[in-house]
Amino acid sequence: MRSGTSKRPGRFFSHDRGAALMEAALVMPLMLMLTVGVWTTARAWNVHSTLDHAAREAARYGATEVPWDATSAPKVRAVADQELQASAIAPADVTTVCIGRGSAPCGLGAIPDVDQVAVQLSWDNYQMDFIFFSVTVDLRASAVSRWEG
Repeated sequence: MRSGTSKRPGRFFSHDRGAALMEAALVMPLMLMLTVGVWTTARAWNVHSTLDHAAREAARYGATEVPWDATSAPKVRAVADQELQASAIAPADVTTVCIGRGSAPCGLGAIPDVDQVAVQLSWDNYQMDFIFFSVTVDLRASAVSRWEG
């Protein structure tokens, strides 16, 4: 130690006492909101991706269903439900399902001279819960496959 300088105990912390606690109190709510927002948005993205996958797999199955008769649409729906259940989504949550075959099934644009199978799935009013508010969105997926019959 040099002469003329004295080391006073607590001098370093005398003005900064509680600053870290205040910084944490200000930053933690923001970090919590960001974390919950990212998680909620990621879950909605995952559900939408699962709807896309289920519609695509059901349409692919329907394209190989020969002959297409009254039992075909329930079989295609069972494939979609199985894909949804594999991702822990209750098929009852999917509010709208359209399964059709023809040149313009489920109200899609017509493709001339092509017989196609379409599957549309929709989860209306999917609720995304954030900390201070909620948002409802409609998640929709559709897939079309050329019927091979």
